[in-house]
Amino acid sequence: MKYKLSDICDITMGQSPKSQYYNNNGVGMPFLQGNRTFGFKYPTFDTYTTLTTKIAKPGDVIMSVRAPVGDLNITPIEMCLGRGVCSLRMKNGNQEFLYYLMKYYIPQLINKESGTVFGSVNRNDISGLEVEIPNDNQIQQKIARYLTVIDQKIELNNQINNNLAY
Repeated sequence: MKYKLSDICDITMGQSPKSQYYNNNGVGMPFLQGNRTFGFKYPTFDTYTTLTTKIAKPGDVIMSVRAPVGDLNITPIEMCLGRGVCSLRMKNGNQEFLYYLMKYYIPQLINKESGTVFGSVNRNDISGLEVEIPNDNQIQQKIARYLTVIDQKIELNNQINNNLAY
């Protein structure tokens, strides 16, 4: 069935605290301003904030909303969202499925990108993105399981290749 993204998931747009609250000492909550520390599937954190604004929960899909639009990761822990990212949480809890669904639909979202120098998408662009999903939660979970296994094999191969390069 076709849905608007806002019908199937909760969207939290990031909002950056003032930079005076940032630190690199691990004090406060992990903070992402953009995709700079995105990994293959999970980000690493090198910036923290003692003042939190918008929060992502563990398992939320994090998406960059400013140049480059559409990079995706999943947050392993509770974290503060800066204005360069948003979090997506599937209403039925199928976060892995949502991650792969968004990977598929990112090109459509990028087509909505605006801005002359640095492209960006806003809440309306994200909320209004039309997606097609199976209604059955078990089918969603099965799809996500298969894709997760493939991603794990890709990540392992990448690690092996990186080791061979040294």
